[in-house]
Amino acid sequence: MARNVTLSQLRTDVAAQADFVTSSTGRYTPTLLDRLINTSVQRFRERVCKEGMTHYLVSTSGSISSGSTSPYSFKELDLSAVTPSVVRVYGVDITYSNVVRTLAHRPFQERNDFGGPTTTGIPRAWAIYGTRTVAIMPAPDQNYAYTVWYLPVLADMVNDGDTFD
Repeated sequence: MARNVTLSQLRTDVAAQADFVTSSTGRYTPTLLDRLINTSVQRFRERVCKEGMTHYLVSTSGSISSGSTSPYSFKELDLSAVTPSVVRVYGVDITYSNVVRTLAHRPFQERNDFGGPTTTGIPRAWAIYGTRTVAIMPAPDQNYAYTVWYLPVLADMVNDGDTFD
């Protein structure tokens, strides 16, 4: 059940809970409240996803080519052009022989545990490095279709009638 609430109502609720009055010249301006509310909404979405709830996740799909990304021992998957932009990646799937396989999330420190720069195979794991870059390990031995599950950046609420569920 959706419980959409407007930005205007969120401002009113925050002011009531904190027992203050908002004004354009006071300590708590509507602009400051909007920034704090939008930051809180983003943190809430991240916390919910970190706990395993997938309500706010979206996916992006494509094809990853064979071989490693020079000079690394893994294949680099650059997600910087994905729209909406990536906040955090939560899963990577590949399709092999018409079967979707979920790759294991591994710490980036284990990137060389899957072989050197000339080692290729069916990808088994992924790791994040940088904000929007994923390492696929080992480097793919052929082209694979992939799906990345991620939390997208949420557009800030700016108008009184903008809502959040």
